[in-house]
Amino acid sequence: MAEQKKKIIIIDDVELNRTILGEAFSKKYDVLEAEDGWEGLEKIMANQDDIAAIFLDIIMPEMDGFSVLSELENKEIMKKIPLFIITTETTDYVVERAYDYGVIDVIQKPFNLLIIERRVANIIELFESRSQLESNCAEKAAPAVSAGPSEKEREYKHALAQIAQIINGIAK
Repeated sequence: MAEQKKKIIIIDDVELNRTILGEAFSKKYDVLEAEDGWEGLEKIMANQDDIAAIFLDIIMPEMDGFSVLSELENKEIMKKIPLFIITTETTDYVVERAYDYGVIDVIQKPFNLLIIERRVANIIELFESRSQLESNCAEKAAPAVSAGPSEKEREYKHALAQIAQIINGIAK
């Protein structure tokens, strides 16, 4: 059975921008598009376990990118999924605010697809490697936790109990 492709979500009110990015990533990923922040949030929440990356425009009607970032920050989504801002608005204020929310990178419009594809591929690989490492550590730690205290820990607890008895005896 073929492995299901991960998803990329592109949230931008301009159809041309969604089309350009969608074409660039459609060979390797299933591409989901949203034309505003509300629709984007719905798609993120419905697919969060299968998302490789999110592209988010800042300036949109209805719900702007910063409102989406606030929601995603509250739900701790950006700890699991890399998020890229795509925008023409690259003032220091906007860029710093985006990074404060935990955005991985800010990509300027118009797009240079070669640079974007490489940046995104590298960051997705890093996120997947980190996730795999965390999973491996959790698996290795689980048997140690379930095995109970080690022999040294039991000896230490026994010694502490004896010291406590001696102290109680002196105190009487």
